[in-house]
Amino acid sequence: MKISVVINTLNDEQRLERCLVSVSWADEIVVVDLGSTDKTKEIAEKFKAKIYDHKKVDYVELVRNESIKKATDDWVLLLDPDEEISVSLKEELSKIANKKEYDAVIIARKNIIFGKWISHGTWWPDYKLRFFKKGIAQWSGKIHVDGRAKGRVCYLPANSDLAIIHHAYPDLTSFLERMNRYTDIEAEEKFNKDVRFSFWGMSWSILREFAKRFIKGMAFFDGLHGIVLTILMMYYQFLVWGKLWEKGNRAGGNKFSH
Repeated sequence: MKISVVINTLNDEQRLERCLVSVSWADEIVVVDLGSTDKTKEIAEKFKAKIYDHKKVDYVELVRNESIKKATDDWVLLLDPDEEISVSLKEELSKIANKKEYDAVIIARKNIIFGKWISHGTWWPDYKLRFFKKGIAQWSGKIHVDGRAKGRVCYLPANSDLAIIHHAYPDLTSFLERMNRYTDIEAEEKFNKDVRFSFWGMSWSILREFAKRFIKGMAFFDGLHGIVLTILMMYYQFLVWGKLWEKGNRAGGNKFSH
């Protein structure tokens, strides 16, 4: 069975080559570029990728379905430009494609954050739908919502050798920049669904994040990295609700502003 790799890019010259090297064995590489102004497309051309241009969007889930349609092979491996796969994972996926027992594969992601593999705090195994027969997977277009697949689905073991390596955030600056953008989007989505600011709603979201990351996820086992990431994700929730409060004030919809 032939395998197409599909990647969405936007100004990824610093990280795309590592991703493409790891999938250079693929029968086809499809790059759907969202308006890069750096050398991203030049790098993709070096690997003989098929490059398609698409207008810029706020987040990648909005273009997943359209990008996947560009692939021409039987199976699709969906990656982000800050991800790579190991030889072990490549061999495992090839076996699955050839055996024809499954229609889709859910794969763990090994998140590298601030230079460390974060294996607690719900950052692992971070399962994602990333390998599937063309035509059986669909994305809703909602931010941070994974795709769904029809048919027989296989979960690979939560083994670091069989995981997608995700170089998520090299430093705190990159984390905060993306946090600001994502919280804008989530606050807008809540507001459009008629969710309005409440002190208790905000407090519950922050406390739930702490319980999920630090208590249930035992983030403390990742040392200071785990503690810092827990605080950052609690702040993420604070920002979502803070921006929702701001939107309500502008629209005159909050019952109180203090």
